[in-house]
Amino acid sequence: MNDLEMIIKDLEIQVQALEKNNKMLKDHIDSLVNANERFRSIDKAHKSINGKLRLRINMLEENNKKLRDDVQDKDELIEDLYDYP
Repeated sequence: MNDLEMIIKDLEIQVQALEKNNKMLKDHIDSLVNANERFRSIDKAHKSINGKLRLRINMLEENNKKLRDDVQDKDELIEDLYDYP
């Protein structure tokens, strides 16, 4: 085998190695894209849940304020009754 044939053989081996590496990298990119899509889906679900929780917290805070005001009104009414001559 002469030098030119050796060089061609080496280049063919390098091409095969690069093609294999290229396929591995493409598979890895596909895997990352799929993972990214899953993470985006999870993020969207979390944002939806967080929005619902925020609404629920606001509703509970309003109810708590109403109850607190109601209790205060009743406490004042009781004080007024005790102070009534």
